[in-house]
Amino acid sequence: MKIKTKLTLGVGLLFLLILAMSLVGAFYINALKQDTANILTANYNTLQYCRFMLTILEQDQKNDWQLFESNLKSQENNITEIGEARLTASIRANFELLKKRGKNNLLEIAIRRNLLEIMNLNLQAIHRKSDIAGDTADQAVFWIAVSGTLCFLIAFILLVNLPANIANPIRELTESIQQIAAKNYSKRVHFEGHNEFGQLAKSFNTMAKKLEEYNNSNLAKLMMEKKRIETLINNMNDPVIGLDENLKIIFVNREAIKISGLREEEFLDAFVQDLAQKNDLINALTTDLMIGNESEMLSVENQAEAENNAPPIKIFAENKESYFEKETLHISIIPTGESKPRLVGHVIFCEMLRLTKNSILPKPILFLPSLTR
Repeated sequence: MKIKTKLTLGVGLLFLLILAMSLVGAFYINALKQDTANILTANYNTLQYCRFMLTILEQDQKNDWQLFESNLKSQENNITEIGEARLTASIRANFELLKKRGKNNLLEIAIRRNLLEIMNLNLQAIHRKSDIAGDTADQAVFWIAVSGTLCFLIAFILLVNLPANIANPIRELTESIQQIAAKNYSKRVHFEGHNEFGQLAKSFNTMAKKLEEYNNSNLAKLMMEKKRIETLINNMNDPVIGLDENLKIIFVNREAIKISGLREEEFLDAFVQDLAQKNDLINALTTDLMIGNESEMLSVENQAEAENNAPPIKIFAENKESYFEKETLHISIIPTGESKPRLVGHVIFCEMLRLTKNSILPKPILFLPSLTR
């Protein structure tokens, strides 16, 4: 099962349970409200009407019979219990006779007895409805507790299992990536199931396999040798510049960058013809190569003789003077299946001269790193 499906089902089920608990709570709260309203509206009001009518009978004043009539009508409109209608009708009949005959103890006694019976019926109804409301409250507590327990159990299961299902594969994948970074290309991950992590494991294993094949190939070994040579050249104390057969710079060490006054970004993948236009030192170091590239190259002997007779280069950098002798190596190879060598590049070495007190130099060529045309 996919991770997204697991999350959707778990969170969706928890959401449904919370919704169900809310609906149960709302249902029982509304039921309690209705039970309470029934007690207040039906029974409590009837007790009030009966109490008022009893009080009027005790006062024994005909002027209050209008108020008695008003409460009796209210009672006739609020009959809710069994037997209450018969007793109310009896009160109405006796009251009408009382109005016609005047004071009559027998009629008043009959009315009082009927009123007391109505009050007793409503008191019993109040007790009964209170018990019903109590049962409703107990049911509400039970079902809300059941819903809350289910929500808690599902949330606890999700808390225990879901983070582990997500975190464990990520941790294993992180460890595998660290192994790959440490060149342990034989490392593989195996996630069970057809979820997103299974697809990720498949892609990761494919990548690791290709890296292992690459690491075992000759290309990887050549790249390692190339890095080793570049590191060696970069740590040399003398300036070194490498060019291809088209006079494009392919490598330059830190010393060459330092004495030229240029930035490393200006050297990489640049042609010496472009750098020579803005830097006199580069122009002096590569003039013979640019001339040879435009016409015919000098012979190796003539070039060597010209370099031996060339004056040293005096460069002022980092608040000190240094003298360098330039030496250019022309790299040629014989391609497979051919007999004639082919020029593939040039390497310019600038060897720093170690001067003594008795050293005599011809007049040097002076360059400053910041000097531009």
